[in-house]
Amino acid sequence: MLWRREEEVEYSDGDYLIRKAKPSDAKGIIDCMQGVMDEKIYLVSEYYLLTEKAQQDHIRSPDDLTLVCEHGKRIVGVLTLQRGIFKKNRHVGTLGIAITKGYRHMGLGTRMIKSAIKWAREQGIEKVCLEVFSSNLNAIEAYKKIGFTVEGSKSRQFIIEGEYVDDVFMSYFIDDEEEIT
Repeated sequence: MLWRREEEVEYSDGDYLIRKAKPSDAKGIIDCMQGVMDEKIYLVSEYYLLTEKAQQDHIRSPDDLTLVCEHGKRIVGVLTLQRGIFKKNRHVGTLGIAITKGYRHMGLGTRMIKSAIKWAREQGIEKVCLEVFSSNLNAIEAYKKIGFTVEGSKSRQFIIEGEYVDDVFMSYFIDDEEEIT
């Protein structure tokens, strides 16, 4: 699907809607992200640092993609794909995703990631990177099923719930001839 300008709906099944974020989504994005951060086991930061205005500005950036997953009027998932800002890394995008508790393991994150990869291909991005805690085995397996591979890790990079956790680096190389389904 080619991305349209404003109401960029990528997926809808009647219950869930995955679409490109609008500036008016900023508060819902912040609430979703903070909810996942409050769990203290999936994201590095424990406090969302962007203000509503800064979030709106980020959404407006033509070099970045922000997708939201809505259930009813509530944002239950957020995906960001940020293109490299330097000439040397413009071909690379960094992906981040957060899904609210109670909405995981339903395929929503997978749908969002596949949509982001399609967008990245259309933007000329050749590689999508992400970082994930080694303790998040479900996410690592989901990323592998999509086609991400492990590039490396930083051992004992974090302490989560009193245990050392590695930072795992994964990537997806976009092949111009391969279409993700």
